Amino acid sequence: MRNNRLQDKIFRTFVLQGLLIGFAVILGVLLTNWLLSHLLVQEALERETAHYWQLVEDNPSVQLSNSLNLQGYLFPRDASAFPWRMATDVADGYHEVKADEFNSLYVSSRGGQRMFLFFNRSGVNSLISLYGLVPLAVVLLLLYLVLWFSYLRARRAVSPTIELARLINMLPEEKGEVDLADLLPMSLDTEVAMLVDAIEHYRGRIARFVDRERAFSRDASHELRTPITVIAMSAELLAAKPEISAADLKLVDRIQRACHDMQELIDAFLALSREQGDGLRTERVDVCDLIAREHEGISQLAEQKGIAVELVCHSSLLLQANRRVISILVGNLIRNAVNYTDRGKVVVRVGDGQVQVIDSGRGISEDKLASIYEPHVRGSEQSRSGYGVGLAIVKRLCEQNGWRVSLASEEGAGTTATLRFA
Repeated sequence: MRNNRLQDKIFRTFVLQGLLIGFAVILGVLLTNWLLSHLLVQEALERETAHYWQLVEDNPSVQLSNSLNLQGYLFPRDASAFPWRMATDVADGYHEVKADEFNSLYVSSRGGQRMFLFFNRSGVNSLISLYGLVPLAVVLLLLYLVLWFSYLRARRAVSPTIELARLINMLPEEKGEVDLADLLPMSLDTEVAMLVDAIEHYRGRIARFVDRERAFSRDASHELRTPITVIAMSAELLAAKPEISAADLKLVDRIQRACHDMQELIDAFLALSREQGDGLRTERVDVCDLIAREHEGISQLAEQKGIAVELVCHSSLLLQANRRVISILVGNLIRNAVNYTDRGKVVVRVGDGQVQVIDSGRGISEDKLASIYEPHVRGSEQSRSGYGVGLAIVKRLCEQNGWRVSLASEEGAGTTATLRFA
């Protein structure tokens, strides 16, 4: 995972600034060193040459400089004293040469005479390096001290925000248990205080929304169960009458299936209203046995459509989970497969930590497959059965319990729904 912490970003920014400043200072010193060691020496030799020409005009036999760093020769007068083997027809101007310890030469011609001034630039380079490195070290030290001080101030400025992020991550889920403002110091920056107030405001709104949702789910499920129970019992009593006709019995059967579907839907909504399955009782569930029971409830619908539902258990699949949640998941997938299959069969395979529901139905187009988990989206508009929320419920229940559901489909060839528990 990429590191995006604010404190680390600030640290990397200051380190980058320090490197750029150091590079700029070193480059400036090196450039200055080069300019001083070349242009300054050239300018000094030009002035020395002008000075010596003035001396020669005043006294033609005057002796030119013969010091440790500077030696001068006047041709043709000093040709015999010239110690180096080098061409005397060098062009006028500044040259870099190798003549023993001398490495700079300035040549000037006047009145048939030529003046050669040799200079040892090494001493100048050493002095420039010495007096350049010391200021460089001092400047860099001061700059880095300023950068470090600025970094400490910046880190101190953002530390309340970092602490706020840490505390938010540790806050309990229930709003009423603790207030964020109580966990932070009183002396907060204005912006951080505004952020805390905004977060607390939204926490309050979310808490009220969750409370309303839980109350609605609880009350609605209670109020809906009573009429559904009454309808189911009445349909059961009606089906038990001996004088009921075959046509009326089919109608009663449809009523009973609708009651069962509504009961499943209520249970699904109640399961989704609990955060991360909180409050749901878990037990050891044999998935094959559970699917066999679901198969009994769906077999009538499948037989009416002239298709078969086949259960294949390659291996036993035992889960520690809520039985009702798994029943809702598997039941929705099998009913969807039956609803969208007009001929052939539906195969339910269990094994390797997963359940597969394979149908030979109409399939789902590629554009619909991308949005199939959204509420009220159907794989085919030709079917109006159900409410279009089955797969949306399956997706949310899987996310809530850490499971995965996936669909593979080809239009006109069928669909494979895979529910993975591992």
